[in-house]
Amino acid sequence: MINEVVVATRKNSRDNKAPIGVYFKDKKVIMHLFFGSHTYDNLLTEDYFSVNVVPPIEIAKAVLDDEDDYLYYNNIPYLKSSYYAIFYKVVKREFVYRKNKFGKSRLMIIEGEEINRVYLNNIPKPYNRADGLLVEMAVIYSRLANKNIKIDENDKKEMTNDIKKYFSIIKKVGGREHKQLAETMLRNLNLL
Repeated sequence: MINEVVVATRKNSRDNKAPIGVYFKDKKVIMHLFFGSHTYDNLLTEDYFSVNVVPPIEIAKAVLDDEDDYLYYNNIPYLKSSYYAIFYKVVKREFVYRKNKFGKSRLMIIEGEEINRVYLNNIPKPYNRADGLLVEMAVIYSRLANKNIKIDENDKKEMTNDIKKYFSIIKKVGGREHKQLAETMLRNLNLL
């Protein structure tokens, strides 16, 4: 099962966060990173990162901006907005090419071994339909915005239609922050 989280890394004293789908297996995590992303670049040479379990709206924010209220565990950044954060050491890197509906992509598969975790006192908010739609928009946005991913024109059109459809629903059911984040994604893709 893929779990949507925010991965935080640090390189040259610069913090980075990104929404990533990860696989948890016992005390390990596995994630597939697309070539050209900051997380890919950082974990090419850095060995430590955090996996942050956050509210869905934070996943959408992470696709747009690295700014956040970071906390640190042994110089590993994690997010103050997390319900909990798990810290990992990279134990394996594998480089592969994958072809799917998003096109042909160069990937780095990271396997991390858990070294610690911390639970924060953030209280969950009720789930809103706009939360899930924002996460889906963030996934599509991350593909469309990455110039290193070659996407077939028909798939690109389908993804563009999906992101617009999700936005139309967010406008009906979401709060102000949901709508602003969705508008920013569309504007950045020149779709608004």
